[in-house]
Amino acid sequence: MAAQIMVVDDESAVRTTLRSMLEHLGHTVAEARNGEEALRCLRQRDFDLAIVDILMPEKDGLEFILQ
Repeated sequence: MAAQIMVVDDESAVRTTLRSMLEHLGHTVAEARNGEEALRCLRQRDFDLAIVDILMPEKDGLEFILQ
């Protein structure tokens, strides 16, 4: 079963690699560069899973997860 997945990481190479792997497995993937961007994404749609980096600028992964 395909999942809606959000990848949150400030490094574009990490986001691109994860997106490629997950889409190859049939999942739909959205990307965010930091916690603030991820929160805006969450206001627009629901996700089954979020893969979140911990150390990021603006709003780090822990701040994002705790909201």
